[in-house]
Amino acid sequence: MARKSYSAQEREQVKEALLRTALQCIAEQGLTHSSIDVLCKKVGISKTFFYNFFSSKEELVLHALRYQQPKLLGYAQQLMDDPQLSWREGVKTFLKSCCYGNKNGIAVLSIEEEQDVYRCLSEENFRAFQQDQIKLYRNLLAIFGLPVDGMDPRLFGNLTLAAIMIYKAIPDTMPFLFPELADDMVEFQINALLDEMERVKEETKKVEKNV
Repeated sequence: MARKSYSAQEREQVKEALLRTALQCIAEQGLTHSSIDVLCKKVGISKTFFYNFFSSKEELVLHALRYQQPKLLGYAQQLMDDPQLSWREGVKTFLKSCCYGNKNGIAVLSIEEEQDVYRCLSEENFRAFQQDQIKLYRNLLAIFGLPVDGMDPRLFGNLTLAAIMIYKAIPDTMPFLFPELADDMVEFQINALLDEMERVKEETKKVEKNV
């Protein structure tokens, strides 16, 4: 049987389908059950053709997480523009949506998945991805109205990911935590982060008022 010849437009469509499918699989079932074979079957391509786009599943994952970033920024902006939500309600809705990513179609890696991907990355690719993440968190803080020097985007990223990943780790990865209090833990961590963000906003207003 002759191989199908793909046009440039069709190749781009296949690539986007792989990115969307990877994000969906991460959100719904995790990377463990998302082999290249499974991804290719969902997209409707051969495994051989997959390697025309990505050298490994791990490379696909990094590109997929980058592909998701505009969606996250757009969602954050949508919440900030909603007249029915206060600032705190908007930011809290965004953070909780990320914590419960599997229910909202937001892909977030678990602790084990991050370790698996990291082991397959070159130092150069890892550093590039880190810079992408810093840019994402900086842009989120800007959407949330925090000044550039108000909160380190790396700190915001660490605190946000800590809440998300610990929640995902209960009870399998962290069996000694109390799973019945997982939702209360998320609520507490997000409120604590929001309190600090509000403090930064208020401090900025005072400084601007006195200038």
